[in-house]
Amino acid sequence: MGRPLADTFDRALRRRLLTGSVLAALVVGAILAGGPVYIIFLIALAAAMARELARLLDRDRRLRLLLTAGILAAALVGLPALALFGWRTGGVAILTLALAVAALGGAAGRRPLVWFAGTLYLLLPLASLLWLRREHPEGALLVLWLFLVIVATDSGAYFVGRTLGGPRLAPHISPGKTWSGLAGGVLLAGTTGGAAVWLHGEGAARALLAAVVAMLLAVVAQGGDLVESWLKRRSGVKDSGTLLPGHGGVLDRFDGV
Repeated sequence: MGRPLADTFDRALRRRLLTGSVLAALVVGAILAGGPVYIIFLIALAAAMARELARLLDRDRRLRLLLTAGILAAALVGLPALALFGWRTGGVAILTLALAVAALGGAAGRRPLVWFAGTLYLLLPLASLLWLRREHPEGALLVLWLFLVIVATDSGAYFVGRTLGGPRLAPHISPGKTWSGLAGGVLLAGTTGGAAVWLHGEGAARALLAAVVAMLLAVVAQGGDLVESWLKRRSGVKDSGTLLPGHGGVLDRFDGV
């Protein structure tokens, strides 16, 4: 009995690592490329996550398609507007289109606030990643550092939680998440974030500050993970999608961003 379970875990871990490696290569490549490649990458993320979010929010296929199309349209207009004209114009475009998506939801008999919040839930983090990459002198390194911290958070929570177990973090929302997993994610994020800055030659003070910021980001990231877990539990599904073998959906991997 123990061996088959161990074999199943090993296969799942191999799938998870293989998919994670391919995904990491795509993310790093897009961040380093910048420009139109990075914008297209973010729009592709928006499309994939919009499809999965629509699946979590509505059972009607036509309304799922409508919500997905609305969020994608907002990304197609808002993200390039942000890149070309800055936060003021891009932010207004995203907000206006989010209101339009909400109006579509209201016209279709759904709660407009849910569609509005769902649109901003996906697009504001992507817009922030775009702004950070383009406007900061070391934008590429900062975005890479941010993704590194998120990956460390997920990895620490996954392996420590599975190894140690213990009291549940939020049993009514996500029975699989534990306090030990939360602690593991926060500690690995802090260690990784601080070490990355230290290796970059920034000195001990900046490395310590980076470690603290990384730990705070880890807590926020796991909060985002709980929000998605609540949506999945509400919809009665285990994963937001099946696009990433061993990980679930795109939203499952990027909910911490």
